[in-house]
Amino acid sequence: MRLRDVTFASWLQSHGQKDPEERWLRELYPWPVFAQVDIDAKRMGRPQRIVYDGVEYDVTLNNVRWQPKHGTYRYRLLVECDGLGWHSRSFSDEFDICATPDGCFVTLFHAKTQEPLEKMARAFFGRRWTDISTDSFKTLAVSRFLAAAIAGQVAEEAFKTIPLTHCPNARLIGGTAPMLASGSDLWIGYRFFSENACDWARRSTGKASRVVALYFADTKYQFKTDLPAGTEVQAIAQLDATMLGGRHEDLIRTLLRGLELPTETPDQEQLECIVLGHTEAPLAPVTEADVHEALAALKRLCGSKAELRYQLASAVVVNAWIESERRLGFPQRKKFYAFKQKVHSLASWVAEARPPGVELWAEALLPSGAPVLFVRVDNVDFSFRAIPFARRLLASRTENLKWKGVRLKPIAPLVLAWARGLRNPPTASTAGR
Repeated sequence: MRLRDVTFASWLQSHGQKDPEERWLRELYPWPVFAQVDIDAKRMGRPQRIVYDGVEYDVTLNNVRWQPKHGTYRYRLLVECDGLGWHSRSFSDEFDICATPDGCFVTLFHAKTQEPLEKMARAFFGRRWTDISTDSFKTLAVSRFLAAAIAGQVAEEAFKTIPLTHCPNARLIGGTAPMLASGSDLWIGYRFFSENACDWARRSTGKASRVVALYFADTKYQFKTDLPAGTEVQAIAQLDATMLGGRHEDLIRTLLRGLELPTETPDQEQLECIVLGHTEAPLAPVTEADVHEALAALKRLCGSKAELRYQLASAVVVNAWIESERRLGFPQRKKFYAFKQKVHSLASWVAEARPPGVELWAEALLPSGAPVLFVRVDNVDFSFRAIPFARRLLASRTENLKWKGVRLKPIAPLVLAWARGLRNPPTASTAGR
């Protein structure tokens, strides 16, 4: 015998008032697995093999108890799953599922007071990196839960002057409801990718005076970006940087880099030798994580030499990625050449702020004569073509500076890691975590 209506939607009908984190935890449960369990007492203690989404689960009915106070039966289920692969979360947990005597689902909850995913989230937000097991951490369920939690936290802090409420009908996956709302004055939604955020913003037009869609990562191909009046789309990294001083930057970067913990970093001295050209290194292909991090970094304001170095390294990553993609036959990636406008802005900032240890000049590229912009930051030369600011430098050049000859694009990911390490050096309070 199977229970009826074992779905997240059924649970939400009577539990919509729960805190958002609790709703998100429930949404990520393998509901189709619970729906297939035979709860007949004859199956007690015998594992049931259930396959869902290509993943095998073993579910054992361990106990059945009548609850006279509630008029329901409570079924204790042991769910086990190896969780192999990004899409599958591992389980070796007990759950209680309650139902009426005629087999209609009532509720479902973890048998422990604190669900393992919630425990992991507490370690994550506490930045207790050594308390996190990477084997169970790097899954799609963890990513979805942490991303939603970060998005909600950043939005609440950034819009703290506006009374916001969490919407019970918001979904981690799909749906049309906003994550947060202030009546019909403001709707704030969230999607992981920019394309989906734009779609949600357009579909929400007119439902509130102002519609804000937040996202983590830029979609890496061309899509429709025009938005109606009253709607806006913004990267969470940008909102955090401009409104909150980058308070959540390390957490956001962990999500952007596919749940790569901040402790998983190369040796800084070794990176510096490579970037300075003292040590040869093999070609380092740009990964999706590098691109996500770089595109997010280029949305930040620049106000220091460390930030300048980090953003220039990010520009090198984007430049290397575009060239690689176009060689593979993806010409649409050229839209990301807009990063050169950001390099122009960075050069303008250097010319005005004149930070120590930073030099700016341009050279004519032979035989075309096209100018190349150079930015030297502590003996490391960043160079970019087709930057408008370079023509101004070339016309008024007085310095006698020459490129040091170290090509950064072939080692772009290493340059990014090096610049990140200089910008965010470990402190005594975090090094041991």
